Amino acid sequence: MALESLCQSLRDQYCCRRCLLLKRLDLTTSAFHWSDRAEAQGEAMKAVLIPVREALTPESDVSIAHVLAARADLSRLVPATSKAARQGTCCAINKVLMGNVPDRGGRPNELEAPMPTWQSRREDGGGRKAGRQYWGRKKKKK
Repeated sequence: MALESLCQSLRDQYCCRRCLLLKRLDLTTSAFHWSDRAEAQGEAMKAVLIPVREALTPESDVSIAHVLAARADLSRLVPATSKAARQGTCCAINKVLMGNVPDRGGRPNELEAPMPTWQSRREDGGGRKAGRQYWGRKKKKK
C-alpha cells in the first residue's frame, strides 16, 4: 500500500510538471502566430500543431509495473549537453557556433532605484549640508 501511495504522489508531481511544460508550449506556439508571415499561414500551422498538442496530456500512464520492468541502464542519467548525448542528435543547426556575447548586465545587485518623479536631481548631492555652508548659525547651548 505504501508503494502505491508513493507512486500516486510521484504521478501527481509529474502531472503538475507536465502541466507547466504544456502551458509553456502553448504560450510559445501562440507567440509564433503573431508574426506577419504566420498570419498568412495560420491555418496550416494550426493543422499541424493541434493534433500534436492534443496528443500531449498532463496525465502519465507510467505505473509501478513499468518501473519494475525498466532496465538498470535507464537509472543512469546522462546530461543532455554531454558529448555522448549530442552525437545522437547531430544536425546541421548544431554545427553553428555562437561567438562571444557581450555582457549586458541585469544583475539584481547592480540595479539602482529610479529617481522619484516628484524630485529633481541635485548637483550637490542633495543632503542638508552637502556642499553648502551655513554662516551665522550657531548651535544653542543647553
